[in-house]
Amino acid sequence: MHMNALMSGLRLAFLSAMVMALPLTARAQFVSDSSASTIATADRVEYRGNITVLTGQVDVRQGDVRVLADTMEIYSPGTGGLAKNDFSRVVADGNFYYLTSDQEVRGEKGVYTKQDNTFVVTGDVILKQADGNVITGDKLYYNLVTRNARVVGTCKGRRCGSEGRVNILIKNTQENSGN
Repeated sequence: MHMNALMSGLRLAFLSAMVMALPLTARAQFVSDSSASTIATADRVEYRGNITVLTGQVDVRQGDVRVLADTMEIYSPGTGGLAKNDFSRVVADGNFYYLTSDQEVRGEKGVYTKQDNTFVVTGDVILKQADGNVITGDKLYYNLVTRNARVVGTCKGRRCGSEGRVNILIKNTQENSGN
């Protein structure tokens, strides 16, 4: 097993893609120290040709960024892609969490696609910020180049109530300061 190749692939494929994600406020920080070492733990790691699969309580850390999932698959266009930092897609599935010191993103699945520089989180998405702001929806789309973000729900219109629609909670700063 080539652990250095795995770490390089994880660093570039998933964390680097996600560290800039989701700027809902100017204060939001998704930036990790990209020069920091990447540490990945899982119950099992398998190499299946052009796919590297981490299974069982996957926990990947770099600086103050942490990604948790049940499984993580790193897709390379050819064999040995991780050693060359050549990957096309990363899929983190099951109990997906993306955590920083001041932000938390949860969902069932997180997918980074290198070709179009997109990051998508699906399945009961919840984004919480340290200041108390929260946004929920079914899917979160984020383009790393344009920095455009979109959150969508599964239901449209007032007939749905809050179920299935995008919900945003913006905390009153006076509430937080006790005034």
